Amino acid sequence: MPGLPKTLTHALAAVHLRWIFIAVFACAYVLIAVENGVGTHINRAAAAFCGAVAMVLLGAVSLDQAYLCVDWNTILFLLGIMLLVAHFQISGFFEWVASRTASLARSRVELLVFLVFTSGLLSAFFVNDTICLVFAPVVLEITERLDLPAIPYLTALVTAANIGSAMSVTGNPQNAFIGITAHFSFFDFLVRMAPISLVGLSLDALILAFMFRKSLFGHPDLSRAAGKIKAPVDKTLLIKCALAAAVLAGLWAAGFSFPLAAAAVGALILVIGRVKTAEIHAQVDWELLLFFASLFILIQGFEASGATAIILRLVAPALKGSAGSRLMAAGGAMLVLSNLVSNVPAVILAHPVVQASGGNRLLWLAVAASSTLAGNLTPIGSMANLIVLEQAGEKAAIGFWRFVRVGALVTAATLIAALAVLALESRMGMI
Repeated sequence: MPGLPKTLTHALAAVHLRWIFIAVFACAYVLIAVENGVGTHINRAAAAFCGAVAMVLLGAVSLDQAYLCVDWNTILFLLGIMLLVAHFQISGFFEWVASRTASLARSRVELLVFLVFTSGLLSAFFVNDTICLVFAPVVLEITERLDLPAIPYLTALVTAANIGSAMSVTGNPQNAFIGITAHFSFFDFLVRMAPISLVGLSLDALILAFMFRKSLFGHPDLSRAAGKIKAPVDKTLLIKCALAAAVLAGLWAAGFSFPLAAAAVGALILVIGRVKTAEIHAQVDWELLLFFASLFILIQGFEASGATAIILRLVAPALKGSAGSRLMAAGGAMLVLSNLVSNVPAVILAHPVVQASGGNRLLWLAVAASSTLAGNLTPIGSMANLIVLEQAGEKAAIGFWRFVRVGALVTAATLIAALAVLALESRMGMI
């Protein structure tokens, strides 16, 4: 810039770069939010990866910094859990549970309640995306055999999977990240979050029974046709999976770190499971791991723009106030963010703000609960939602607003209950 002092030229260049970093971040997050919804072929993982590469090329993050800012503990933890869950999946365990659940129900509403609690509790320990991926085809088959409307049961599956996954660090990827970042033990996190999920699942069953009452009540009892659905189980592999899961729980109870224990058990089940490695690799969500790694770099570039500092100044008063104001601030922020960009990137985005406010454990639990429960508001709020809607296809198409009509009520009720439970636990000195 001729005629301007060098210092001023450098300052203007720095300002321009900050806006470029923010623009890269915004473009990546828009693509993450809409994914394939606006004619682009780029999915979420690809959008995050391209944004991360752009941040490095533009100098927001150096290549060495990019390697360092990825939270490899979270990546390793998720990989270990995925390996274990993949073996459970190949054993036929999840299909067997779904078919058994259906065979025990004597009425439509009873089937819905059983499905809510079964999928919710399994999601707490086997990742909600996995439960939705495996259960959705079984639910479609059961409803077709029993001549039942599929939409109430698919809605029950996905809402319950999201709610139940809030219970533990193995329930969903954002909880895994929070558990590692905030140094929660597995059982410490479980004790504080289990009441939230159990209350939430009860509310979910009540709300869905009311919303779909015309389809559920006043119909003949169910036949036992569901019991005839074949769900073969590899008992030998299932026993090995149960053994590996017990070892994992033992390692966590003994104080081993989340990632080390998960990686060790992932390696153990690869050795003793005797399943072809290619079959296991096909079940691992490699895109999610790329998505996570890319998000860490993308957020680091966003921080380099100075935008995080501005956001922190705006929200600092609420995050440093009373327990009630902190809970409301976290709940409101995550409700909005999770439905703009989905809950995983929302938590990664909130990470520097929470850390800068002192990394309060109550605040982290509020972020975990609200980001997960907010996933039920819209179809893009959670990856589990998209999995079920895609599996449903034309057989039981659930439109955007049809989902929101139910999801809004479920989200409002469960989120209010969650914040109330956390406030009570804080008051009792549990947090």
